[in-house]
Amino acid sequence: MARKKSNPDALEKALTTATIMELAGNRYYWRGNEYFQDGAVTSLKESDGIITGKVQGTRAYKVQLWVEEDELEHNCSCPLGEDCEFCKHCVAVGLAWLARDQKAPLAEAGKKASDSIGEKDVRDFLMGKSKEALVEMLLEQCEEDDRLNRRLLAMTAKTSRDKLDLSVWKDAIEEAAWSDDFVDWRHMPDYSSGIGEVVESIEELLHEGHAEAVIEITEHGLSVMERAVEQVDDSGGDMGMLMKQLQDLHLKACRKAKPEPASLAERLFAWELGNDWGTFSHAVETYADVLGDAGLTRYRKLTEEAWAKVKALESREQDARRYDSKRYRITSMMESLAKASGNLEELVAIKSKNLSRQFHFLEIAEIYQKDGQDDTALEWAERGWKAFPEKGGDARLREFIAHAYHRRDRHDDAMAMTWTAFTERTSFDMVKTLAEHAKLAKAWPEWREKALAHIREQIAASKQQQTGRRRWDYDSLNDHSILVQVFLWEKEMDAAWNEAREGGCSGPLWLELAGLREKTDPYNSVQIYREHIRILLKHADKRYYEGAVEYLAKIKKLLGAIGKAEEFPAIVADVRNEHRRKRNLMALLDRKKW
Repeated sequence: MARKKSNPDALEKALTTATIMELAGNRYYWRGNEYFQDGAVTSLKESDGIITGKVQGTRAYKVQLWVEEDELEHNCSCPLGEDCEFCKHCVAVGLAWLARDQKAPLAEAGKKASDSIGEKDVRDFLMGKSKEALVEMLLEQCEEDDRLNRRLLAMTAKTSRDKLDLSVWKDAIEEAAWSDDFVDWRHMPDYSSGIGEVVESIEELLHEGHAEAVIEITEHGLSVMERAVEQVDDSGGDMGMLMKQLQDLHLKACRKAKPEPASLAERLFAWELGNDWGTFSHAVETYADVLGDAGLTRYRKLTEEAWAKVKALESREQDARRYDSKRYRITSMMESLAKASGNLEELVAIKSKNLSRQFHFLEIAEIYQKDGQDDTALEWAERGWKAFPEKGGDARLREFIAHAYHRRDRHDDAMAMTWTAFTERTSFDMVKTLAEHAKLAKAWPEWREKALAHIREQIAASKQQQTGRRRWDYDSLNDHSILVQVFLWEKEMDAAWNEAREGGCSGPLWLELAGLREKTDPYNSVQIYREHIRILLKHADKRYYEGAVEYLAKIKKLLGAIGKAEEFPAIVADVRNEHRRKRNLMALLDRKKW
């Protein structure tokens, strides 16, 4: 993240031992002091008022210290630093910077905060060592560094005169993926980079002409990864990316080695059908050039045999709506075969084996529509709509049918269908949908009045039913939010404001109204912002405090513009009095000198 340049003088004033202790607290301060005393700080420097340094912990962490608005700010690449804590690594760098000119204490500890020995010195030192000594140093390091050991084993295996030992790469990916505990998101970068190094070495094998070996190694690697992914937090997608790299390498290797087609088809079929991770999905499309006629024939035979065992599902069956991952995969495989052959009726037959949802009818309707068979498409869509007579229905299917009616000048049918949906689930989005269809029918003014009348009736009924409700039971019709949204959408600002004042609306809508009325009605905008600040400060979180300060700044500007600047100090005083225990909020107000 780019940092603003800060004044070195301000940095010297802000960075003190007392400040470090205050920001870090007792625990982190003394742990950071140990790092500093042990000489764990390296690469210490200052540029443009920003101090940077590296601290060797479980791995090397990068720290930055700088001053912003007279406050010491900080950043560290460790998990605590990412959570904005002033961690032990920040403490170590801060203490190292303060001690940079105090040579005596550092000399006594036998360490320096900033090491004067550089890369050239290390190179010269190593050049002076014998070959045997360097080998011994490297082997000693391998005992502590698993990644280096795996890399050297792979390099050695490639230079062997005998047949390539594939177990080296298989063992390497197993070791890299192994963990005796769940790998959380904080440790995923280090974990996945270890696997990534093995994948890179497999790619080197492919470039060096070992395509057949890469096919076997990547298939083994993918089976290892599928087991490992269940034991990690892959919210960042690292494992998914590595598995995709292995699959890409497998495809490239197959194109070079040209393995026996039928055997490859059997393996791809087993992978695609038997796992939940999408490994080799759509293989018949991706590997078509590698499989050839023989491989595709074998793949189709296996797929059709499995498909024959799949039960047809109708909407009334009890298990029709239960998700079945294996069914989903075999269906996808059959659809890939149908698309590859270009046989539309074959594709429809596959889709027709599961008609448990309205969406499945829609998919078939869209297939026919894309083929130019509009009447058949509408027949399938109407059939799907009638198959599920309960209220609601799939909005996508309803829209497909309504637009088909408009194209046939059946506007009354389209509007009847849309109006039913609107009355069953009255919302602002449904108002817009109703408007879209009414405009196609060239009848929006009359439908608009009908819709507004219905909304007002619903609001009145909702208010009558609120007696005895818990306060947190949300009903979108318990205020005038929908009417406010409609009038804002139509750019009827005064009407929207009147509805909000008469019946209330949601918080975001009040803020939108306040923003729109800052020039024409600034004083009421101020009152809305004050209420929003009150809501924000119910949360004990710095982000909400910062939001409150931003709205205070808006209030100050608006009051100044209408000649009521003298009211602002009292507003801030109210905030300070009510929330004086919130230290971070008070600090933000102090920075603003309010």
